[in-house]
Amino acid sequence: MRRKVFVSYHHDKDQLKANHLRTTYGSNDTLIDRSLSDAYDSASNDYILQQIRTHHLKDSSVTIVLIGSETYKRKWVDWEIYSSLRPYGARKRNGLLGIYLPTAYITPARLQDNIDTGYAVTMKWENISWQLDSKIQQAYNNRDLDYLVNNSRARRVRNS
Repeated sequence: MRRKVFVSYHHDKDQLKANHLRTTYGSNDTLIDRSLSDAYDSASNDYILQQIRTHHLKDSSVTIVLIGSETYKRKWVDWEIYSSLRPYGARKRNGLLGIYLPTAYITPARLQDNIDTGYAVTMKWENISWQLDSKIQQAYNNRDLDYLVNNSRARRVRNS
């Protein structure tokens, strides 16, 4: 079954992998991409976060985090994971799927917190052709496991 997903990643470093994910798996029966096509042009972090919540996360059910060499340093990756884990209004929290790219170095801290609890699901990029659909479904199913969610970490203030 197709799921609506939000893809979080380091735009400068991992854009090609994100494009491949969207074009290869968004055109078959695996996923419907609800991610940002371009960065928002605003100096207001609150405005950007509100736009991401309202227009992208609102109707997604799984957040995929592409874990590359510098993903863990990105403020917006942390904020997107943070927002994905927060239910608000009629919206449930998203399931989390971390995909380790060949360049993966350190897992983003908030994602690692949820891998450690068993809420977030992981896989390797090399296995994407045969695991993506089942891993998305597993992350989707985990949305009912509220007691496993760890979203207590303070949001990152800046990129490192």
